[in-house]
This record gives sequence, structure tokens and C-alpha cells, in this order.
Amino acid sequence: MRGLLFLLSAVFLLESTKGIKYEELDKLKVDIVDEAIKQVNEDHGKGTHFDFFDILHENGIFSVTLKPTSCTSATPSVHQKECKTENKKPQFSCIYCHGKMQSCLLRGKVDEITKTIKKCHDHYMSGGSHILSQIGGNEHQLTGCLGCI
Repeated sequence: MRGLLFLLSAVFLLESTKGIKYEELDKLKVDIVDEAIKQVNEDHGKGTHFDFFDILHENGIFSVTLKPTSCTSATPSVHQKECKTENKKPQFSCIYCHGKMQSCLLRGKVDEITKTIKKCHDHYMSGGSHILSQIGGNEHQLTGCLGCI
């Protein structure tokens, strides 16, 4: 039953983000997508320009999907709205968490993508959302609990 709920959640999430356009993204997502486009085109864009197709966000982790386009690699490594994404391989999944791009991997490398996402979940981030892990104004972690002091 749990697996079915997960599958339905994933399908709903994919459907809800379907058709999102680069121009409709907020500033944070545009910066993340631009970084992914630059990294993939510099590392893998031999003859083909890769561009934005999709972005998913959950628990502070962003997953950007890049697909090959109708443009050549001579195109600058930025979003090109005149380049049409093509549904062919290779496709890349770029994982962004903790303020930086972790890796851009071939979408077929599910195990490596899963490991990268797990590292993002396992990483302790000082100043996170819990009140006991907040950073004070002088960049030192606040200590104690609210009822203990």
C-alpha cells in the first residue's frame, strides 16, 4: 500500500510540474537551472546543447532535468528559448542542495542519483529550520533549550 501511495505521489508531482517554463521560474530556481545548464554543457556538450526541461523541489533538494536540444554545442551554455528540447538520450539529472550543485549525472544512473540525494538528506546543515539549530547574529550556534536556561 505504501508503495502505491508513493507511486501516486510521484505521478502527481510530475504532472503538477509538467509544462513549467524557464521564464516562469523564480530567481532561485533560475540560478540553479543556469548553473546546471552551464555544468552539463561544459562537461558533456560535445556537439549538442543541453537545456532546461524540468525542475523538482522537495525538502531543500532540487533536481534539474536537462535534455538535448535542436541547437549545437556552439550555442552559449545558458538557456536558449529558441532551442527545442528533444526527447532523446542522453539526458541529465543535476542535484542541487546545501547551496551548491552536487552533481550532474546521466538519468539512467539511478543508483548514483539516489546516493547523491541521500547524501543531501544526511548532511547536517547548521542554521537549519529547527529552533535548536539556529545560528545567532554573531554566527555562533545558540546553545541550550528554551526551558533549560
